[in-house]
Amino acid sequence: MLLPLVITFVLLPVARAEPLKVVYAVNAGGGEHTDQNGISYEADPLNVGISSDYGKHLLMIGRVQEQDEALYRTERYHTTTFGYDVPADGDGDYALIMKFCEVYFDAPNRKVFDVLLNRKHTVVKQLDIYNQVGRGSAHDEVVYFKIINGRLHYENEGEIETSDVRNGHLRLDFIKGALDNPKINAFALLKGDVTQLPRLHNTEASERRAEPEEEDKPRAVRPRDNQQHQERIVRYNERQAQRGYDEDEEDEDDYDVEEGEQQQEPHADQLPEIQQQQQQHHQQQHNRHRARNVHGVDHVSQILIPWMIHRY
Repeated sequence: MLLPLVITFVLLPVARAEPLKVVYAVNAGGGEHTDQNGISYEADPLNVGISSDYGKHLLMIGRVQEQDEALYRTERYHTTTFGYDVPADGDGDYALIMKFCEVYFDAPNRKVFDVLLNRKHTVVKQLDIYNQVGRGSAHDEVVYFKIINGRLHYENEGEIETSDVRNGHLRLDFIKGALDNPKINAFALLKGDVTQLPRLHNTEASERRAEPEEEDKPRAVRPRDNQQHQERIVRYNERQAQRGYDEDEEDEDDYDVEEGEQQQEPHADQLPEIQQQQQQHHQQQHNRHRARNVHGVDHVSQILIPWMIHRY
């Protein structure tokens, strides 16, 4: 006699990944800011080093939405190594987003520094912001790590490094090197399902997972969004006109030629007249800039659009 076969299915609970949440975020050198993803950055609490808003003189910041340009216009730097105490939130998966923008130098190998996590892990080596994206463009570095039983675990070149989490805090240091001063524009520490990070974070980021020889190569210049660029120039000119600086509209005309577009050669009969007009225009610009430039800074050179810089 055959007995009936009874099959019982047991449903086991499936561990769900912890939703991604913001543990701590700081707008270095600046005030409070909520970005387009809803991340609230605190005003910079640090009182060491130098807080700077020098990036505000740039017409625009490339590779980031206009709403979040504020995170890349202010910064904190120091003439020596400096850092932040960053609160952790127990065991789990973490992602540290660090935001950078070169607002001063216009060549590579002028500012190069390392980033050290928790006094032990060199998570960014020889960062040259200009070499990565040029001047006036956003660059993010993303570092992934875990905290297990109160110890930080970080994978470095295939090896797992560990360090203690002291008093519930991590240490984030920017290491002074031989080439200028270390800096940071903003950073955010997130915990949970880090696979959500690419969907949450809309700025292109470097995760430092490339081969060493690839990291040393300058990154190709990406084409600008010319429509967005022109819209921002219009808004900039409107703001300047409201402030009484209508002559700046003329300055912007010098940079309206888009990449790949060639100016037409003037006819021979027009050359003397055009040369005279150019000389008058340049003399007017020179006089105007000298009158405005009480600090000896060429303001026009400071608002060059990044893609214009890369053309030369």
